[in-house]
Amino acid sequence: TVQIYARKAGRLVVDAVESIEKGGGTSAAKEAGAGAGGVTEFLDLCDGNREFVTAETARELFAPILGVQDPSAQTVKKIKLSTKSFGVDAAEVAAEAFAACRETLEDLDLSDVIAGRPEAEAMKSLKCLCDSVAGLSLKALDLSDNALGEKGIVACSTALTTQKTLESIAFRNIGCSVAACKAINNLLACKQTLKKLHLYNNMSDDEGAFAIASLIETTPKMEDFMMVSSRVKAEGGQRLAKALAGKPLVSLDLHDNILGAETAGALVQTLKDQPRLKHLNLSEACLEDEGTILVCQGLFQAAPELETVSLAANDITDNAVTALAQGLQGKARLRAVFLEENYDIGEEAQQWLRAQLPNVAIRFDEEEELDIDFGKMKI
Repeated sequence: TVQIYARKAGRLVVDAVESIEKGGGTSAAKEAGAGAGGVTEFLDLCDGNREFVTAETARELFAPILGVQDPSAQTVKKIKLSTKSFGVDAAEVAAEAFAACRETLEDLDLSDVIAGRPEAEAMKSLKCLCDSVAGLSLKALDLSDNALGEKGIVACSTALTTQKTLESIAFRNIGCSVAACKAINNLLACKQTLKKLHLYNNMSDDEGAFAIASLIETTPKMEDFMMVSSRVKAEGGQRLAKALAGKPLVSLDLHDNILGAETAGALVQTLKDQPRLKHLNLSEACLEDEGTILVCQGLFQAAPELETVSLAANDITDNAVTALAQGLQGKARLRAVFLEENYDIGEEAQQWLRAQLPNVAIRFDEEEELDIDFGKMKI
């Protein structure tokens, strides 16, 4: 609908402003995040300024690592390269830096590192960066915001096949087609340790969701799963729901997909067996009343740790409000329920639901302020 598109456009504007505010004012001297005693633990190159990085510039950026003469004195645990576009020469310098702190580096953020490069050069740079990961033992890897597609996933294959103890990996906004999803499933070697998998703003469709569902089936520790804005429909949603059954989920986000009541039905049993679930986001999922009622059946006397539930823009009416109350009552940790853009929930029903959940902040209007501390919550 027009309202959904307007809402998403507004989000993009807010995200862009927040990104600039977070990155603004950082300099090369400030990029090295110091831990206790001034020890450098986080090298963040994301200063809000986009630039093509040369080999010479790369040496300046990585000076906090490359300037350390004694390998045993390296302390960097996390590196973020975002918004810097790396050519092959610069990527080779980055690889040198990764190798220099291989004993300490755990978290590598390679998101948004090839912007503006011709495809052939971008793939070579990406391959160079990812090949250099082979000698590391990472816990987290982020490949988001790179125009990967299947070619890019293949270029990243060394990183995917050699990192066997990864706990977190992200593929947000990478053009993750059906073929790319299949490649991820085939290449990823960390399935036994993986706890967090994020896919966002991709063109995966149902067939891509099938491949990701096959991957999830082999990840016994999956805690945090996101497959958002990925064109997943009912069949793909049902496969994902079944694959997620029995996983120790803490956060599940499937919003902005055309899931429908069919997926909600498949989620019922999955939700019933989630003692650790804290955050559930099924906004903009075409649930309507039927799907919403099914989701609430899954949550009834289940998910005792639940903190936030998002069901915005699902064409929910007064007819589902009783089910919402029944599904969400008795959850001592529940702090926020998001029901914006469900325009057919009348004022009387809104007041009734608030009375049934007196200690929960419920938002029906996007402009409504909620009196909760979001800084303490992972949404």
